[in-house]
Amino acid sequence: MSRIKSVIIHSLKPLFIFWLVIIMLTTSVTLRSWLAAPLVVHQEDAQGDACYVLAGGGALWERLDAAAELVQMGRVKTILLMRDEHIGQFSFKANKTWTRTQWANDYLAWRGISPDRICWIPQADGLFGTLTEARTVAKNLPPNIKTVVIVSSAPHMRRAVLAFRRVLPEGSKLVPYAATTFESSYEIYHPIWLEYLKLFFYFVIA
Repeated sequence: MSRIKSVIIHSLKPLFIFWLVIIMLTTSVTLRSWLAAPLVVHQEDAQGDACYVLAGGGALWERLDAAAELVQMGRVKTILLMRDEHIGQFSFKANKTWTRTQWANDYLAWRGISPDRICWIPQADGLFGTLTEARTVAKNLPPNIKTVVIVSSAPHMRRAVLAFRRVLPEGSKLVPYAATTFESSYEIYHPIWLEYLKLFFYFVIA
């Protein structure tokens, strides 16, 4: 019995070492930055008529920060946001549960953005999140907005650019603006391989 146990342990040892190496490599910020670099599309001096902030769970706040800064620097006049009437967290200030739309509106107010600077796009649910957003924005884009800065997290940018460029009205210009560097992104430890898979899928269907 001890011999069988020894053989099993010996045979599993290379697999364990391989697994350990993969874990160590994929938790390295330097290596992850290198792997994610092709996914990042960013124009530092981005400016336009408006910026659209992509939805993104916990990543939304860094995107809202970037959008607020674009307005305050005079790079864009308007922030485009998609309504999200799903129930969010409880607001102790209002003493009631807020929708995600209310939270986003309140956060931008805290960042010094007045409500007249925000243009709300109708909520749209779909199987393909970013592609659904892009199609809905294209359908509801105000006619006076010709140049749109899209704001998202760094590793999400190339897929977002692909989706929006294929659906925006003819004559519209798209400018990519990553909310933060990859190293500072909320999504730094999200699966990079999954983003590459989504990018390939969007390339086929968008």
